[in-house]
Amino acid sequence: MEAYDYQVRGAEQAYDILRRYGMVYIAWEERCGKTLTSILTVEQSKAKRCLVVTKKKALSGWVETLIAYKPEKLFTVINYHGLYTQHKEMRKIKGKMEQVTVQTLKPEFKDKFDVVILDEAHAYLSAYPKTGAIANIVQEVCYQLPVILLSATPAAQGYQLLFHQLNMSKYSPFDSFKDFYKFFNVYGIPEYVYTQKGKQITYNNVKSTVWERVKHLFLTMTRKELNFEHEPEDVLHYIELDSNTKRLYNECIVDEMLILGELEIPLDSSMKLRTTLHMLEGGVFKHEDNYGILGNTEKIDAIKRDFGDETTNTIMYHYKAELSKLSQAFKRTQLLQATSFAEGVDLSGQANLIIYSQDFSTAKHSQRRARQANRNRATEIKVHFYLVKGGLSEQVYKTVSLNKQNFVDKVFERKTL
Repeated sequence: MEAYDYQVRGAEQAYDILRRYGMVYIAWEERCGKTLTSILTVEQSKAKRCLVVTKKKALSGWVETLIAYKPEKLFTVINYHGLYTQHKEMRKIKGKMEQVTVQTLKPEFKDKFDVVILDEAHAYLSAYPKTGAIANIVQEVCYQLPVILLSATPAAQGYQLLFHQLNMSKYSPFDSFKDFYKFFNVYGIPEYVYTQKGKQITYNNVKSTVWERVKHLFLTMTRKELNFEHEPEDVLHYIELDSNTKRLYNECIVDEMLILGELEIPLDSSMKLRTTLHMLEGGVFKHEDNYGILGNTEKIDAIKRDFGDETTNTIMYHYKAELSKLSQAFKRTQLLQATSFAEGVDLSGQANLIIYSQDFSTAKHSQRRARQANRNRATEIKVHFYLVKGGLSEQVYKTVSLNKQNFVDKVFERKTL
C-alpha cells in the first residue's frame, strides 16, 4: 500500500501539531483517508508503540491497512468495548507485518504505549454533561499520553461535544476545568426546559469562542478539495402507506396506544410514540423487550420495484425486527444495520445505497451517506431514502439532513396522516 501525496503532507502537518501541543484532531471528511494518515503521523514520531482504539466494525479495516502498509512501529488495535471490559481480544500488529498475533489484554497494558489513536472519537467520547463508562476507561488509559483523534463529524451538534473528546488527554486546552459543568460556566449559553421535575437547565449551546480555543489542534479536509469526482446525492422516494397501516399510525398519535388485536402497547412518552411511529412505517413494532413483525410491506415493495434484489445493492435498516422482515424479501441484497455500519465500512463498490430506516443522529446521517465515496469511483453516488410524506421518516430526514439537528422530543411533531 502506498500513501497519496496529500496523506503524506497531512501526516507531516499532523505530526507538527502533535509535537507542539500533545494532541491533534484529524477531522477530514469521510473517505478522505484518515486511517493511513494517522498511521503515517505515528511513523514520523519518536513513539515506538501505538494503541489504536476504534469501533468493533472497523477493527478488520485497521488490521488490513496495517498489514498492507507494513509500518515500522508497533501498533495494537482494540475496540472501545474491548478496552472497557479488558477481556476482549486485541490484535497486535508487529514489525514487517509477517503475522498478526492475538493475545488477551492485560490490566497493566496502559503503561506500554507511547501514543494513542482514538478513531471515531465523536461516537464514544463526546457525551455531556457526564461521560459514560467507556469514556472514563479511555481517559484513564490516555490521560498521560499524546493523542491523535479521528472523526469526520467531531462536533455535528455543537462545540460542547468537544470537551470530553479533548479531555481524554492532559494536553487538552480544557484540562484546567474539573468537569463539564465548570467548562459550561465559562463557555455555556444556558437554556431551560420545564419537566415534571420543574425547571431544568440544558447544556446544548456554547459560545463560538470554544472553537477559537481549539482550532489550532484541527486538520480539516473535504472531498471537494481532493477532487473527488462524485459526491453523495440524496434521492427521496415517497411511499403511500396502505389504509390499515395509516389507521394504526393515526390511532397511535390520537390515543397514545398501539392496539394489535388483544395486545395493547401504551405510548406514554414522546420517545415511545415517535419510535413506534418510525417502526410502523417499516412494518415492525416493539413490546417491552420483544420485537414483532407486521404484515405491511409498503417500503419493501417499493424498493423491489425500483431496484430488484441484486448483490450490487445495499439496504440499511435501523431496528432488529426489520432485518428479519427484509431477509424474507431480499436474498441477494446486502443488509446492514444503519447505525453500526454508518462508519468504518467501505461501500464504494456498491451501485446503490438504500436507506430503509435510519437513527435520529445527524452525525450518523452524515457518516452513513458517504460510505460509497471514493477517489476512484467512476459512477455517481446516489443515496436513496424511502420516506412517508408527512410521516415520522420524513420528519427524521428533514431534521438530521436539512436542519443538522438530532431528532429529539422537542422537534417531534405529532401529525396524523
